Amino acid sequence: MNYRDLAKIFTSSNINKVAQGDFSNIYDAVSNFSDLEDLNTLEEVYNESYKLLCRYYPNEYVVKNIIANNILIGTHSMNTASMLSELRVGSNKADCVIINGHSTCYEIKTKYDSLKRLSDQLASYVQAFDYTYVVAHEIHLKAILEIYSENPVFGIMLSNSRNRLSKKIIAPKSVCFNSDSMFHTLRKEEYIDVIKEVTGSEPNYPDTELFFECKNIFCNLEQEVASKQFKRVLKKHRRNDDGFINELPKSMKNLGISFKIDKKNKAAITSSLLKCNLLNKDRKNVLPVFERKAE
Repeated sequence: MNYRDLAKIFTSSNINKVAQGDFSNIYDAVSNFSDLEDLNTLEEVYNESYKLLCRYYPNEYVVKNIIANNILIGTHSMNTASMLSELRVGSNKADCVIINGHSTCYEIKTKYDSLKRLSDQLASYVQAFDYTYVVAHEIHLKAILEIYSENPVFGIMLSNSRNRLSKKIIAPKSVCFNSDSMFHTLRKEEYIDVIKEVTGSEPNYPDTELFFECKNIFCNLEQEVASKQFKRVLKKHRRNDDGFINELPKSMKNLGISFKIDKKNKAAITSSLLKCNLLNKDRKNVLPVFERKAE
């Protein structure tokens, strides 16, 4: 089993399997990595696996998790800020965006990523967010600096194996907002909320006209007002479940932020973290958490 396989325990599909009592990927990790052999709980397995990934396979999950711990939770607070993952902007998806009083986009480029689409991605993000950073492995620094020299509209951060981010270049505040781009990022409930806020009444249009009429109102707002409303509704409607996230160890914060997990599965995951004694039973006989509780 290689580190790429180990990283699978941090995927959306696997965490939902864990919630259902399917620990097959966990067992594979424990049986194939000697560093994990003497661990007893699910939380320990995730924590130690995460340390291995930080050191040997710093993929996108690792970097997002560092952003969650160091910036969302460390610098800001989940009471005042929200972190959004894979937010669509135009034809691109921003890896993560943190919204408090400002909106900051973080585009991640690990050592395993290509920079082929970076210029196009940046062009989209600076039209929607106050600040845009490229969070990159140092292997990409020279190439990213070349892009910056031609278009200095973003900042640069470097990630390292010590779970830290260092600012190489501070991002300037964007001056090229595009209301059309922002509007198309919003969901129906979000743009309706904006229209109610700026007009004082619920938009009353036929379904076939609602989108275009709301878009027309939004795009005719002053850019500063449009940006403020854009941030307000994203923060309001896509708020993080801080109760669930606070129950997760540092290694799993991004799981609670980036993945869609229903209420029942969230409860199952948190109850499994300390109670799941993985190694004291034969792996074939380990029962799902709900069955163990019934014993």
